[in-house]
Amino acid sequence: MHSGTATTIPGIVSKETWDNEFGTVHAIPSSTRMEPAKALVLFTELLGIRAPLSVLDAGTGNGRNALYLAKRGIDVTALDFSDLVLEKTLRGAKEAGLSDKVSVVKHSLPERTPFRAESFDLVLDAYLSCHFLRSDIWEHFWAEMDRVTKPGGQLLSIAFSLEDEYYRRLLTDSPDGTLVCDPANGIWKRLYSEQQIKTLFTRQFHLEYFAKFEFSDSVFEKPYRRVVFTSVLRKLSS
Repeated sequence: MHSGTATTIPGIVSKETWDNEFGTVHAIPSSTRMEPAKALVLFTELLGIRAPLSVLDAGTGNGRNALYLAKRGIDVTALDFSDLVLEKTLRGAKEAGLSDKVSVVKHSLPERTPFRAESFDLVLDAYLSCHFLRSDIWEHFWAEMDRVTKPGGQLLSIAFSLEDEYYRRLLTDSPDGTLVCDPANGIWKRLYSEQQIKTLFTRQFHLEYFAKFEFSDSVFEKPYRRVVFTSVLRKLSS
């Protein structure tokens, strides 16, 4: 049963909320760890993602995925709207000797980015677009990511499943059965079924690979079964 209480849902999660998570709360395990997303590591090998590709890491967070790709010799543009996380990314790149491979750009998505059309071989959406809570905002983001991807280029998206153990427990209070708000940090996200995410992506892209990925992870030292969907999309010919 869903809560009958009226809930104000933002179109996107605010910068202030994200700064609070990355700076203080740390309810999301990846806000503090520097290991790359497990699904990204798997598909990096599968797809042969390596130099001399150019990658846009949309919503870079603390830069963990950008640094992982840069270590493979890839030129990465790390995009985010938070000064706090961009400073972390720059610091991490400098400490790893990767300043020449990682550039940071401050920008508020899903607004049109400052990049020319067809700029990147690969676009990475690691748990970003699930925070665009209205369908028109979600669609605007993917239209922009399509614009900046080179012809024949790929887009890799990672999003949480409705089966994810940590977020599934919040569905009791969901206004629509897919949107959840983590009380630990006030961050909203949309969870997906396999059919939902496939249907959304195939409207605009060729769905090249799809995987349901399960792993164990801890939140505030309590283990949960995490379930995510990884979609590898191919840009359709213009």
